[in-house]
Amino acid sequence: MRFEDAIRKAASLVIEMPPEEPKADKPWNVMDAALPDVPSPTGPVQAAPSPRLAAASATAPSTKTVEQVVRDAPGPNLDQIKPVANPASPVMDDDGNVNFGSIYSLAQLPNTPFTAEQVLELLSTLPAELPIEAKRSTVNITVSAMAKATGVSTESIVADASRKLAALAAYAKSFADQAASYTTKAEAEIAAFLAEIEQRKKMIENAKAKQAIMIDACSKETERLDEVLEFFSLDIHPSKYAPPTQ
Repeated sequence: MRFEDAIRKAASLVIEMPPEEPKADKPWNVMDAALPDVPSPTGPVQAAPSPRLAAASATAPSTKTVEQVVRDAPGPNLDQIKPVANPASPVMDDDGNVNFGSIYSLAQLPNTPFTAEQVLELLSTLPAELPIEAKRSTVNITVSAMAKATGVSTESIVADASRKLAALAAYAKSFADQAASYTTKAEAEIAAFLAEIEQRKKMIENAKAKQAIMIDACSKETERLDEVLEFFSLDIHPSKYAPPTQ
């Protein structure tokens, strides 16, 4: 899956938000019950809704998309997260290990009391065969237990994971764009070097051919001019006309 598709899919996922605690000014009692309909000159009087029913309605689970959760949480929206790869701030060591924390720092993501990575660590401690609903219940219980002390919530965890996905996608795209630009430039330089190498090879072949022609021509002219010296010299060694020695 492409990074863009992964972010688009993640942003459209629907999250069920935990119900809020009911806020009651006083304990419910029998006096809060709905009154029966009492006839009036203008028509029947509608019974007031029971406080308990109103509280139940107010605390019913709601749903949000991931994009809505991130928008409502403190910090940048998904489309505002755009870390840029920078050679001055490398996130990969010589062994090819990537420091994701450096990417998130470049994206200026806010800190969260319970991170998405910690949720993954918690999930890794649960039995693999445990049903997904049981796993969700366990994580929700843990989050609820930590909520008052740390301020962690389902929303903050979802926002943290979503923003990190957006940061990874943006950084990977930036890195890929820079790598593609470098590759294009390097390939063009290599092509130029290869063309120059071919040109130099042709120049070497041409020089060798001219060398052979020059040596052959000079050798022949040397022999031709040597005939003049032989003509005027005595027929003794080293003249080629000297008789062979016994």
